[in-house]
Amino acid sequence: MAQQNTMKTRALAQEFSAMAGELRRPEQLRLKWENLKKSSRKRNALIRQNNLKTGGGKMYIPPDEALDRVTSMLGATCTGFTVEFGGDGESEMIPPDAVVELMDLQPLPEHSEAVTSDLVMGDGGSAECGVKKRQKPSEELLRAQISKELAMAAYFEAKTEVVKLEKVKLQLEIEKLNK
Repeated sequence: MAQQNTMKTRALAQEFSAMAGELRRPEQLRLKWENLKKSSRKRNALIRQNNLKTGGGKMYIPPDEALDRVTSMLGATCTGFTVEFGGDGESEMIPPDAVVELMDLQPLPEHSEAVTSDLVMGDGGSAECGVKKRQKPSEELLRAQISKELAMAAYFEAKTEVVKLEKVKLQLEIEKLNK
């Protein structure tokens, strides 16, 4: 099988070299293909991030015909998998008249409670398997958050006063010009 693949890559390299007019080794062509795939995936990730951005303006990504062709060859490994229902990008809700089938799940016959409690709590009582317990913020952190929010409120109150004064100033200047 491996010998057959090397024969195919050599034949492909010879065909490419005949078309391009330059001699290319199979290793060079494989490296170029890997780099094209990597660049295509990076570009598609950048496009996806750009489409999901909120505010701050969109970045211009110039079209690239070669990478678009590679993307079309790679399919879902490059563009990402689409989720039919409940994806993050979907804004539609499930219609109220949709039929929903409920499954009756029965607990495992033996040790079901012990297994689930071990999965969640582990041996030392700490969260495992990606499940983290939310910790209560410390008193110092709470005080810092409150003082930050109070400072922001004072800033916006002062800013509001400045805007009101500027408005009065402009109104007086308009009255002065109209006289």
